[in-house]
Amino acid sequence: MLGIEVDNKRIFGLDFLRAFAIFCVVHVHGRHLLNDSYLSFLSGVPLPHGVDIFFVISGFLIGTSFFSYADKNGRVDIRKVLRFYGRTALRILPNYIFMMIVYYILVSTDIVNGDINKFPLWRFITFTQNIFTPFYGFYWESWSLSVQWWFYIIFPLLLFIFSKKTDVKKVTPYICLFFIISSFVFRIIVSNHASDGFWWDVWIRKTVASRLDNIYIGVIAAWIRHYTPSIWKSHSITYLIIGILLMIVTFVLPRHSGTFYANVIYLSIAPIAIAMWLPYLTNIKSSKTAVGKTLSYFSILSYAMFLINLMVIQIIDKNYSEFFKQIGACGYLIYWFFVVIASYILYIVIEKQFVKIRDRVIKSR
Repeated sequence: MLGIEVDNKRIFGLDFLRAFAIFCVVHVHGRHLLNDSYLSFLSGVPLPHGVDIFFVISGFLIGTSFFSYADKNGRVDIRKVLRFYGRTALRILPNYIFMMIVYYILVSTDIVNGDINKFPLWRFITFTQNIFTPFYGFYWESWSLSVQWWFYIIFPLLLFIFSKKTDVKKVTPYICLFFIISSFVFRIIVSNHASDGFWWDVWIRKTVASRLDNIYIGVIAAWIRHYTPSIWKSHSITYLIIGILLMIVTFVLPRHSGTFYANVIYLSIAPIAIAMWLPYLTNIKSSKTAVGKTLSYFSILSYAMFLINLMVIQIIDKNYSEFFKQIGACGYLIYWFFVVIASYILYIVIEKQFVKIRDRVIKSR
């Protein structure tokens, strides 16, 4: 469709999950546009954090890639790690840096609110804006890219180092356990900073040290699928139901600011639930329907949509809020229209071009 190509190797179940994740992200940022409309009830419908889904998928796919490589080559060597770094950089950085520049211009010209002086740009370029401490006021959505980026750097490197002496199969659970426990410990240490919803958000939900466990839960799912396929396949529907029920628990269980549940436990429950959806979804290899193809298109656009949607709603809220209040639910649809169009342009002009360069210069294996 107009330059978006769906590779026949893609797993539709994961495309569906990505499409659902980006819907959650875009909807949550723009749902207040429905508040004064006849669809206002939709703004209160509980949804998972879309970022949690992206975290789990990232860990699952990257874990699967490295486990397969280790099986074929006996270990994870430096060539695999460097190829992964190169391909990941060409996939992630162009969109990320371009949107950082766009945000800088928009804030500088007062088109959107923000503070370009509070945190230096070099911290955003190096993904160091929120490793152990929070940032706020500029390029908000970059927080999750930092979490993923440091996982991309650390996990392959650890596999390379440890697979010299032991099997990847044996060492991976220990690596995952270390980062899961570390995230819990970090949340406990910084809990005193989470005095209200804002500070909980920037200290607990949006720091790298607090959220790496989410991605490593995805790695554990990949490990189970790769090394114990019988467990993975045998009760996929049961796992799906348990995962859905576990997600519902996060919706209905009261989460009061400052409690041990809110500060330490809560953010690990949803990724576990999402990981339990994967055995069922990874069995759905393809979809020939028009709806299925559309979901795959949205999956492909999801990275661009993630980087753009908050910018669109910030422009609307600062410059056109009264107009959007007057047109009600139509404003919500217009918001979605601009997000999709802008994301498509970003994908075609920048993301796709660098992916072509990546595939031409750096082979996946």
